[in-house]
Amino acid sequence: MEALGAEARDFADQMHLPLILLPLNALLEEIEREVITFVVSFRGETERKATEIASQLMQLSLQGAGIQGVCEYLATNRGKWVVIQDADQHVRLQAAPANVAPLALPSPLTDEQLRRQGLVRVVEPIPSSRHEIAGYLSLIGNESDFDYLERIILGQATPIIAIEFARERDRTEVESRYQVEAFTDVIQGHYQQPEEMMARARLLGYDLTTPQSIVVFEISPGEHDFSSSSAHAQWNKRVREELLREWPACWVQSEARRVIAILPLPPFDDQSENERELENSLYSRLERVVFRISSQKNNGTARPTYSCGIGRIAKNLQGLPLSFREAQQALEIGRRLFGEGNLHSFARLGIYRLLFHLNGHSELDDFYYETLGPLLNNDSTYVETLEGFFRCNGNLSEMARTMHFHRNSLLYRLNRIEALLGRSLEDPELRLALQIALKIHHLKKH
Repeated sequence: MEALGAEARDFADQMHLPLILLPLNALLEEIEREVITFVVSFRGETERKATEIASQLMQLSLQGAGIQGVCEYLATNRGKWVVIQDADQHVRLQAAPANVAPLALPSPLTDEQLRRQGLVRVVEPIPSSRHEIAGYLSLIGNESDFDYLERIILGQATPIIAIEFARERDRTEVESRYQVEAFTDVIQGHYQQPEEMMARARLLGYDLTTPQSIVVFEISPGEHDFSSSSAHAQWNKRVREELLREWPACWVQSEARRVIAILPLPPFDDQSENERELENSLYSRLERVVFRISSQKNNGTARPTYSCGIGRIAKNLQGLPLSFREAQQALEIGRRLFGEGNLHSFARLGIYRLLFHLNGHSELDDFYYETLGPLLNNDSTYVETLEGFFRCNGNLSEMARTMHFHRNSLLYRLNRIEALLGRSLEDPELRLALQIALKIHHLKKH
């Protein structure tokens, strides 16, 4: 080292160049040939090793080892951690060398974060057949363990990982299409044999032998400006996650502006009381789902206004199409009568299920005006009094308290209503007709 001189050593260090001390009689041409031979043979040997490793990786891929198997072999062969990230640089997979624990990877995964742990990485983008970056392949280890071979190996391994990515994407698309087709056939009844349909569902991991109910979560039609694909995806993801949290075995399908789910329920006997209890339990659980969705932070994205329609319980597979239609009708009727942002259960709509579809028919309008016409033509506040009368089951004290009227004033108004109608409110037939007419009145207001 003393023979090289301080100035030469400083210059070499600054330029990151090697210095070779030669005998005085050495010929530069011979040395140049030796260096070239060494570099070429070294590079050739390195590329040969890389090709052997890549060949083994391709064999594993052809044998169906998948991304996990390919990465595990690469990690063991190189004695380093292998990390796969998606296009957004989220870690998808990590493979550790044999007998070595996985890394606690920082988020986000950056070179600076790894350097703080005494680690470095080499990384290569994974190409996509769509001329995009499908993800990233990294080798992580101690800095002293890396050499020229690592970069060559990564360059030859990324096309193999790209093939696995493409296979996985194609497989996912096929499975997704099969899922959608089977789900659609179930809720629309497009099948010949129920046993065959249940077998298809069972292959996908769903048991349709127990009672089920269909629910439809749908973004309000008024949300025309709610067009951000990321916001849609986030809303869909939240609804899906919360439904699966409450019903881990439910079958969920997402569309652009709605989420449809088949919810499994415990078996029950044919007594109507048990069915009502199950309907009430279903409603309460969905209330919890909606509460949790609304309680989550929206990460700065717009939270859409949506409603949920609930179909009645289907005791078997053949009843699911009806439950689906009922969920859609509950959404339509509930939105019209009670507005957006609510749960609308078909079982709880009562007589509105009939009146909604008769709205606009001349017979319904004739009945409405024949029954309430004398009150509407005289003083519309009489209709409010009548609604309070039925809401309090005819209890005048309760009416006075809730409507803030004096008892005598209420008596006068009720007597006046009876005079206009020409019949007593004690008449059961009149009471039934008035209550139906008041439901129609509520329907017409919306």
